[in-house]
Amino acid sequence: MLSATQIRVGQILKIDGGLFRVLKVQHITPGKGNAVVQTELRDLKTKSKNNKRFRSVETVEQAEVTSRTMNFLYQEGSIYHFMDPNTYEQVELSADILEEAIPFLKAETALTVSSHAGTPVSVTLPVKMTFSVVECDPPSKGIAGTFKDARLDNEMTVKVPLFIKAGDVIVIDTQSREYVEKQ
Repeated sequence: MLSATQIRVGQILKIDGGLFRVLKVQHITPGKGNAVVQTELRDLKTKSKNNKRFRSVETVEQAEVTSRTMNFLYQEGSIYHFMDPNTYEQVELSADILEEAIPFLKAETALTVSSHAGTPVSVTLPVKMTFSVVECDPPSKGIAGTFKDARLDNEMTVKVPLFIKAGDVIVIDTQSREYVEKQ
């Protein structure tokens, strides 16, 4: 059992007999009253998002999950194929399990696959990943802190500093989907 204050993003929780993946956590301490933990959860069965508020003294059950690192191989329709680099075992995951990870998948991407009772329930990407800039406005000098749009090799568009040009390799934070640094 976890205290509500120990809930973290990415955990799988058992609530009312269902499995939920924690998407966001916010600790709220009002000026008057008791502290609460506001969470955004995804029901792993129905794929719906729910907001749930826990009092800081409440406990919640963490589901027993096993995690292992797997490499992305290829996509076949809505099925994504992964391989365990140690055992060479291959696993097929559907798009509904991968959710927000799909735009970040490229050959040999290593990610963590979490399974409950032998069934994959969620994936976790590395915090930072590198991508090439395919298209953006030419580099320019300007006001510090200003950004422009850049299209990456994974078809995602992110805001980048003015000095970035097409062909540059940049690092993206996979959780916030924001530019981190030029590589």
